[in-house]
Amino acid sequence: MKPMEPAVQVTVVMPNIPSSLAKVGDKLRASDVNIDAISCTEGSQSTMIHLIVDDPETAKIVLKDLGPVTMEHILSLKMRNKPGAIANIGRACAAMGVNISYIYATTCGKEAMVYVAVGDVPATIELLKKWEKSAGKLN
Repeated sequence: MKPMEPAVQVTVVMPNIPSSLAKVGDKLRASDVNIDAISCTEGSQSTMIHLIVDDPETAKIVLKDLGPVTMEHILSLKMRNKPGAIANIGRACAAMGVNISYIYATTCGKEAMVYVAVGDVPATIELLKKWEKSAGKLN
């Protein structure tokens, strides 16, 4: 995986009840789809489950009977897992006029994968590359 690239995020909206996450996991397991990252956002009646998986197309198909499913491109950043990494992303995006809709991350040891929802992923990648050339690496 490159340090900065688009990722496909699958999102399913489900009732906010105890079995929702188990149902998603069961459906994906039965189709041999692996979850690389997950974020759940609670609403009063529903929950929005954002997934980065190894097979987004299959995930979309198998999850559709659980609730509305969408796919979108988000920004994927491979970074060192250290204090200040998220601040650097926020600072760089702010300096380039890029709004972050939401962000989530997964870590393992000294490495972190950070997933960032922005309006225009390819344009944001280009802007962040320019920012890195002038201001230094994000991480």
